[in-house]
Amino acid sequence: MKVFLIVGSESGNAEMVGDCVKDALEAQGHEVSRIAAGAPADLDGRVLVVCSTTGLGDVPQNVEPLFQSLSSARPDLGAVRYGVIGMGDRNYKETFCGGPRKWDALLSSLGATRVGEPLELDATDHPCPDEDAVAWVSGWMAEG
Repeated sequence: MKVFLIVGSESGNAEMVGDCVKDALEAQGHEVSRIAAGAPADLDGRVLVVCSTTGLGDVPQNVEPLFQSLSSARPDLGAVRYGVIGMGDRNYKETFCGGPRKWDALLSSLGATRVGEPLELDATDHPCPDEDAVAWVSGWMAEG
C-alpha cells in the first residue's frame, strides 16, 4: 500500500520518529512517499502525519507551508484515510499536541477519514517515542 508521510519537526525528534516509521512501513512492503513543501495534487489513499508542536500549539515551520496550502486550497480529501502521531510535553497543558491536533482537524474538515485514535506521545512518559510509534503504526495499517 502507498503511504504519504508528512513530518513536522522543530527540534528533530519528530524527524527521527518519522524516519523510523518510514523504515518500518517499508520493511512491511509498503511504499512510503514523504510530502514536503507544497500540497500534492494526487494526495489519496493513506496519509500519516508525524508531528511535534511549537510555539503556542502551532504546527512546526517545516510543514507550515503545506498546512496553509491545504487550508487555503480546501481540496476534497474524501478518498484519504489518515492517522496522526503527535509529540508534545504535557507540562504545556493548554498546547499539548496542538500541532498534531490541528492536522487532525484540518484533514477531517477536508473530508478525510481518520483511522484509529491518534497516538499522542508525552516527552516525559515516552523516552523512546520511535519505538512507541513503530509499534502503533503496525496496528494502524491493519485497521480499515
